[in-house]
Amino acid sequence: MPMDQQAEYPEEPLYEPEEEANYDDPLVAAPPLEGAFARYLREYRLLNSLLMSLLFMIIFFVAMWNLIIYVAIGGEGDSDFSDGGAAPAQQKQEKQKVVKLMQRQQKTQPTTQQTFRTTAVSDITLPDFNELDVKDLAPVVNASAPSTGGAGMNNDAMKSALKGIGLSLPKTMQQRCDPKKRVARLRSGGGKDMTEAAIIRGLNWLKANQDPEGSWGGKDQDDQGNPKSTNKDAMTGMALLAFLGHCELQDSPDFGPTVQKAIKYITSTPPETPLGGGNTGSYSHPIRTYALCEAYTMTKIKKLEEFAKRAAIHVIKGQNENGGWAYGYGKGVAAHTDLSVTGWNIQALKAAALTGISIDGLDEAMDKAVEYTKKCQDATGKFAYKMGGGGKPSLTGAGVLCLQIWKNAKSDEAKKGLEWIVANQKKEWKQVNVYEWYYHAQACFQATGVSGGSGYWRAWNKEFQQIVCGAQASDGHWPHGAHYHGDTAIYRTTMTILMLEVYYRYMPSSKV
Repeated sequence: MPMDQQAEYPEEPLYEPEEEANYDDPLVAAPPLEGAFARYLREYRLLNSLLMSLLFMIIFFVAMWNLIIYVAIGGEGDSDFSDGGAAPAQQKQEKQKVVKLMQRQQKTQPTTQQTFRTTAVSDITLPDFNELDVKDLAPVVNASAPSTGGAGMNNDAMKSALKGIGLSLPKTMQQRCDPKKRVARLRSGGGKDMTEAAIIRGLNWLKANQDPEGSWGGKDQDDQGNPKSTNKDAMTGMALLAFLGHCELQDSPDFGPTVQKAIKYITSTPPETPLGGGNTGSYSHPIRTYALCEAYTMTKIKKLEEFAKRAAIHVIKGQNENGGWAYGYGKGVAAHTDLSVTGWNIQALKAAALTGISIDGLDEAMDKAVEYTKKCQDATGKFAYKMGGGGKPSLTGAGVLCLQIWKNAKSDEAKKGLEWIVANQKKEWKQVNVYEWYYHAQACFQATGVSGGSGYWRAWNKEFQQIVCGAQASDGHWPHGAHYHGDTAIYRTTMTILMLEVYYRYMPSSKV
């Protein structure tokens, strides 16, 4: 560039020098001083990031572990009597969660020598939780809390064994086999000491009146106390259900031999009960099926599995086209189909669903049966003996229970039936039809699983225990009350024991 041009355009600096800071000026901020903690964070950024990641991982794994523990101990709030309708494969997966099944539940089938030798051993310890479904059901009677002592368990090993068995049962049945949960359930439902004591006396009476071959019915009595032979399949099934309802199994210290002989008897003939044109087999087969299925679920005796499955299939094949069951399992519109026979067959199939055995057609049969049951209700809320007939008090509880145990606990039909039951409860034993009360007690208790339904149980239970326990004879059986068809001492006593076991036998229904 020429010199004269350089002089005309003097070179400018690339940047303006900053003015020197005036630290004496109060308006000018002093540079911040770095503290020790800030210097630590700056110098150890990587280490701090690792420590924070580790902390978050620990919190995550602790949360997941608590969730796993909750599931493992069977958080029962969502379980109920309706869970048995789940797919058998799902039920088997749930059973695989058990840490260690009881040795007593892996034993072989009964033999002619009655070799039911089992050792009740469990190394599973349950925490002392009070996980009750009837959370809002305050006791409605004033009574001291029941205890596990003197309730058919006379040693610590037995109590520990029963805890382990409970873990392997369907959730709806677990309460009966854990002594603490059984007492807690009884207490939550307003149960008294006298109720548990009455159950034990009744079981002892049944034990004393068992026939040598293991059956009941050969030395029964009618409502006048006269000797009367009754159907052994039906009576043995009812008695066995009463023992199982208290979790008395083949090696129970007080009732083990009694249960052994009963199981031997109900497996001594083919599982398909021959049905004639009358009504006897139409009742005895489903009652026997009910007992076979529940015995298999609780004992895992291999022989019982085949018996339970074949007996349940026989029930399904015997269903009438209209969804109910008839005398002799008759078919067609001319068959004598009624709700009384249907109720026992529905209970039998529900017990079959709880076994976890894969049984073709079971769900479809139950769906059809529920629709049949709904058609038996009249305008007052009562359920009729036959479709189109007037409602009967003795069948109202049966109708409600059939709906509750299969997807219809919240139905309008169930609610109407419950309202009729609590508005028409009898007040003294001589008015009590035990067939009617067997169903009414279960229906009212099952209602506690539905929002707003606990009021039915409170109303029912207010005088229920006093009436039933107060009527028991000193030897443990229940005397005749109101007249009903087929009344006998064994049938009456087994039905009454089962209605008293309602506090813990099954968890309440909550399904729609």
